[in-house]
Amino acid sequence: SWMIYRNSGFHTAFIGSSNLSHAAMVDGLEWNVRVSAVNELALFSKLGTAFDTYWDDPKFEPYLPGRDDERLATSLKQAVTQPGRHFDAAFLDIQPQPHQRIMLDDLAHERQQDFHRNLVVAATGTGKTVLAALDYLRLCGDTPGSLSLLFVAHRKEILEQARSTYAHVLNDANFGELLVGGEHPTEHRHVFASVQSLSRMNLDALDPTAFDVMVIDEFHHAEAATYRRILDHFQPRELLGLTATPERADGVNVASFFGDRIASELRLWDALDGDLLAPFHYFVQWDDTDLRGVKASGGEYQAGELSRLYTDNDGRSRLVLAAMRHRILDPTRMKALAFCVSVEHAHYMADVLSQAGVPSVALSGQSSREIREAAIRDLRKGRLACLCTVDLFNEGIDIPSIDTVIMLRPTQSATIFLQQLGRGLRRAPGKSVLTVLDFVGHQREDFSFEPRLRALTGQGRKQLVDSVEKGFSELPAGCEIQFDKMSQKEVLKNVKRQLATTTLRLVDEFANYARRSASPTEYSLRRFLAESGLTLGSILAGPSSAASRWR
Repeated sequence: SWMIYRNSGFHTAFIGSSNLSHAAMVDGLEWNVRVSAVNELALFSKLGTAFDTYWDDPKFEPYLPGRDDERLATSLKQAVTQPGRHFDAAFLDIQPQPHQRIMLDDLAHERQQDFHRNLVVAATGTGKTVLAALDYLRLCGDTPGSLSLLFVAHRKEILEQARSTYAHVLNDANFGELLVGGEHPTEHRHVFASVQSLSRMNLDALDPTAFDVMVIDEFHHAEAATYRRILDHFQPRELLGLTATPERADGVNVASFFGDRIASELRLWDALDGDLLAPFHYFVQWDDTDLRGVKASGGEYQAGELSRLYTDNDGRSRLVLAAMRHRILDPTRMKALAFCVSVEHAHYMADVLSQAGVPSVALSGQSSREIREAAIRDLRKGRLACLCTVDLFNEGIDIPSIDTVIMLRPTQSATIFLQQLGRGLRRAPGKSVLTVLDFVGHQREDFSFEPRLRALTGQGRKQLVDSVEKGFSELPAGCEIQFDKMSQKEVLKNVKRQLATTTLRLVDEFANYARRSASPTEYSLRRFLAESGLTLGSILAGPSSAASRWR
C-alpha cells in the first residue's frame, strides 16, 4: 500500500500488488485500488491510522545506519541459517522483548512512587520468569548478583527452570541454590525455595531481612497458610508477585496483598493481539453428562463424584472420540494434553484413546520423574499423541510443541482454566494454531461459565451473552470460539442467569472492575453497567445493608 500526501490536500492511496520494480511497472499485469481523500476521507483516514498503529508498535524497532548494522546482520544471519526457529528470550540474550521492556518500566515507575510490593499479571507463555530475572538484574545495577534473592514456588520443576533462567540472564552458570526435595543451600544468598520446604523450617530462626529481593511465583496461591507464613515473616526491600490470574474462584483477589494495585498487566487477549502466543481454535462440545446432582464445594464439583461419573463412561468417551476426529485432521499425529479429574479417569481415558489408535499414557503426581520425562520425550518425538494428566501440567512445565488441549473436567476457576489453556499457547516450529476441545453437559445452578469466558476474551457479561448467542466477532487475529448447538444453549442459559446477580456479588464485581481499570478516570458506573448488562434499578433494589455497603 502506498499513501501519497499532497500540499494541495488531494491525498491519494494505492492498495494492491504493485512494487516499484521493472517487472511490476512494465511487464506485469497489476491490480490496484485507488483511494482519494476527497471522495473517501474516512477510508483514507483509517489507512493512516493503521499505519501509525504499526509504526508506533514497540515490536518494531528503529534501524539507524552505522549504529545498528552489526545487530541487523546478526539477526538476518540467524533467520537465514535457522529458518522457522523460535527462541526463548532467556536463552537467546538478556535483552528484554518489547512487552517486557514496558513491564520493566512499569515496575521502575512504581518504585519511584515508593511502592516496593508489586504485582505483575502476565499471561502464561509471555515470560514472567524472564521478566523477574531481568528486573532483578536491573535492581542489581552495575554489579549483577549483588542483591540477595529468595525465589519461591511450589514445584521443583518450576524452581529448576527459574534458576536456569536467572543464570542465563545474569550470564552466571553457578548462580543460585535450591531448597527443595532434600537439596539445601550452603551460601544462602540466592535461594530458589519450594514453599513446602520453607514451611517445614523454623522461620522464626531466620533473619526477616536476609533477602533484598523476594519473588513469589504463581502468586494466586498466596492465600494458602503456607504462603502467608512466608509473606508475613520476610521483609525484603523489594517484593515481586507473579501471576496470570489475580482473580480466584473463591472471590479472593490477590491484588489486595498489594493495596489493590497491579504494577503491570498483560492479559491473555493482549498477548494474543501482540502476536506473543499461538492463536487458539476453541471448540465447546456437548457430552450429555448430567452434573446437576453432583455435590460441589467452593464452586467446584467434588472430584470423587466426578471421577465415578466419568470413569468407565463409554457413552461420554465415544462423544470425545467423535469430536476429536471431527475437529482434528489426524488425531494420531497431534501432540495433546488431556486434563482429567482423577488418576482413575486419566488411566481410563488413556486406554480409550490408545484402543482407538491414538497412542496415549496417563501421568499423575504418582508417576516417577523418569516416567514423566520419558513420556514428554515420546510426545515430542511423535511416539505418543496424548498425555492424560491430573493437575500435573497446570503450572511450570513448558512443552511448546503442544498443539491440542482436551478439557475433560469442568471448572469455573479462571486460574485453572488459563493454566491448562496456557500449556498449548507457546509458539513452536510447525505449530500454527492451538486446538482446544472443551466438553460440557448439564450443570448445577450455582456453576458459572462466565469466569473462564471472561478470562479468555476480556468481555463483560452483557457482551458475553451477545457473543455466545451470535458468535465471537471481536477476537484476536487467528482465534476462534465455536459452540455446538446443545453446548451453546447450556452456556447461554448459564451466562444469562448470572445477570440476576445478588447485590453482595455486585459490590465485589464492581470492586474487581475498578481494579482492572488503569486509573479512576477510566471507570464509571455507566461503563460498568454497559459491561455487566445490569441496570441501575437492579443495584438500587438490594437490601438496605448491602446498598449501604455499595455506597
